[in-house]
Amino acid sequence: MSRQRGNVEERNAAVITGDIVKSQSLSDEDFSRIIQALKAQLTTYARLYDGHFDVFRGDAFQFVTSHSQSVMRIALGIRLALKAMTPSSDIRVSCAVGEVTFRPSEVKTGTGQAFVLSGRGLDELKGQYVSFQCEYGSLARHTSLLTRFADSHLAGLTQTQSETVLAYLVSEDKNHDAVATSLGKTRSNVTRILNASNYRLIAEYLAFMEQEISTVLSGTTI
Repeated sequence: MSRQRGNVEERNAAVITGDIVKSQSLSDEDFSRIIQALKAQLTTYARLYDGHFDVFRGDAFQFVTSHSQSVMRIALGIRLALKAMTPSSDIRVSCAVGEVTFRPSEVKTGTGQAFVLSGRGLDELKGQYVSFQCEYGSLARHTSLLTRFADSHLAGLTQTQSETVLAYLVSEDKNHDAVATSLGKTRSNVTRILNASNYRLIAEYLAFMEQEISTVLSGTTI
């Protein structure tokens, strides 16, 4: 449910808080290129998922979306996009679902449990790149191990694998021919890369998280 007072929105939503890994070691040129790519990804996902975002402190960002069930798809999509870049980069992202109050023009000043959980989750990330928290029920505990496995799996993907898996995930047509066409690669090459990436596991994890979040938000407990 969403309520609006003036330009302040109150709703159940998902918040992603993140930052670029080892940004201080990047050259000015590479950092500028990565920030530009990050903003492009955030803009795309904001358009697709009714989202709003801020980039601040140089290498940090927050993204809020009313499509809470898609929060992990958005977070992992941004991560894959940056891993696919030259130079390849990575981000830490903390995702949370709950109540929020925010101004679309200034997301970073938002309040509410989802903002609290997301910010706290990023502070507590140790040896991981992705975490998920939820204000409702035991969903975070229920899915924690799977998220850690998904996180570890993504960390091991190469630049080419990241690019190809992302192309598969965002493609409306999941046929490998369509993915190959979007990348300018042969079908056999795309199939080989996807299979080596265990892409089905990533897709199944995202589908599972979407279903679990939707179930909780519909009022069903786990």
